[in-house]
Amino acid sequence: MKRNRRRKLDKITRVLLLYTKLIQGGKIDKISFCIEVDCLPRTFDRDIEDIRLYLSETFVNSELLYDRNNNVYYLSNVQRAELEIMEYKLIERLLLDSRVLCSDEMDNLLQHIASNAEKSSYLINKKNELLKFYKEPIHQKAILKMQGDLDLIIRNHEIINIRYEKSDGTYIERRILPCTLKYADGYIYLIAYISEREGKYPAYYRLDRIYSFEIVRKQSNTEIQQVEKFMQNYETGIIQMYGGEYTEIQIVCEKNFYPYLYDKFQNVEIIGADRNSFRVRLWAFSDGFVKWIMCQPNEKIKVMAPDNIIQTITKNAEQIILQYGR
Repeated sequence: MKRNRRRKLDKITRVLLLYTKLIQGGKIDKISFCIEVDCLPRTFDRDIEDIRLYLSETFVNSELLYDRNNNVYYLSNVQRAELEIMEYKLIERLLLDSRVLCSDEMDNLLQHIASNAEKSSYLINKKNELLKFYKEPIHQKAILKMQGDLDLIIRNHEIINIRYEKSDGTYIERRILPCTLKYADGYIYLIAYISEREGKYPAYYRLDRIYSFEIVRKQSNTEIQQVEKFMQNYETGIIQMYGGEYTEIQIVCEKNFYPYLYDKFQNVEIIGADRNSFRVRLWAFSDGFVKWIMCQPNEKIKVMAPDNIIQTITKNAEQIILQYGR
């Protein structure tokens, strides 16, 4: 009985196959490839040199490299065509847990991402199972296109008029100077200065409450500088619907609480320490900070300054005692 032998590839087909594997992010083992295409090792070496010469003559931003530890060839600066499964699963989990999109938008977005990942059919089936348990936000509004439109407006430095629904159901109209978009606590916010006011700090608008908007004009140089200053100085404060003054705050916290504090406030700075605690300084918007600190374990963290923040916390605590005390 005759053995089936793999048909040898001609040189052009063999080199194209090798190059295709490399530009797709593949790592090529010499022996394995020789077995796959039924060629000699010295033939493989010549093919590698041909590809290396081609890269040098075409000035592409890639270099053919050899990994001596793993005995494989690969191209530098190659973008993978597909997401790895673990990368997709992380994105999927973050999106589902955020609950920021309505069901249809979440389905379409995950479908698109899964289609560009390894084992896409498997991931799409799993995605469909997970979406059966997805709880969309109570507003059930589509905001993905609005988010994209507003992002373009911010990049183009434009001023817009918006019609906005307040929490009591009434509507207001504002001419605003958009600064940035931020996700916080299950919502996406548009942070913007009110154009007709000399406000020191911007206001916060939930995207699901923006009924409509229209472009008015380009920002002036002064307005562009105002936005840039905000982005430089204030972006690391707590971003919530509640603003207040952007304030320096000093806190004493247990050392094991500090990592959580650092993750919440990227501008936190240690200014003192003892055996069990740190004294830190950070900057945040006062109203948002107070609402945050009221939810923290008081045995692990204590505000030391400024006095007005301490007074507000004390007043809120007294109101809670009056409401629930006996």
